[in-house]
Amino acid sequence: MTFKTPSKNIAIIIAIVSFALGALIYNYSKVIFQEGNPWPEIKGIAQLKFSGKDIVQLSGSDNKFMTESKNGTTIHDFMKDRGYEFTGQMGSVYFFESQAGQKAIATHKYYSRYYSLWTITENQNNNLAEELKECLPKSDTVSHEKCNELLKQITDYDSCVNAGFSIMKSNPPQCATPDGRTFVENKK
Repeated sequence: MTFKTPSKNIAIIIAIVSFALGALIYNYSKVIFQEGNPWPEIKGIAQLKFSGKDIVQLSGSDNKFMTESKNGTTIHDFMKDRGYEFTGQMGSVYFFESQAGQKAIATHKYYSRYYSLWTITENQNNNLAEELKECLPKSDTVSHEKCNELLKQITDYDSCVNAGFSIMKSNPPQCATPDGRTFVENKK
């Protein structure tokens, strides 16, 4: 009769756990690494779960925040605490304005089914988004021509998102304009 030593049993358990963890990371790498380094998002998820906060700022960024996806009014309350009132929404972009006339936009993006990422840009010149918000719902010829001219200013993913168009759930994320153009996020 042969008995294995405890150190061999521990080595086998470590090997099995390592293999399972490696397989999990390999299978879900597109989700885990969609934002590049996943540690700020993992830390944000832990803070949301254990701190009781509704919104947390991601480490390493001044303007990126995370919320649970099920709570849709969190961003409205957060911006209200910062002195901004909600003025409208266009796709995944939420518009806010302070009483002093300063403007801010909050761009929403799903990190997973359970968590949302927000990029908040304050005091930006949102003239393009505001003008598109005014002309897109109208059907007259003048508005149509004005919108076409404004849409020509959208030349990349960032300008598409800042103009208020939705971010598609794809990997990598994409943004589409009403005139049929699609822009892919360019990770740096």
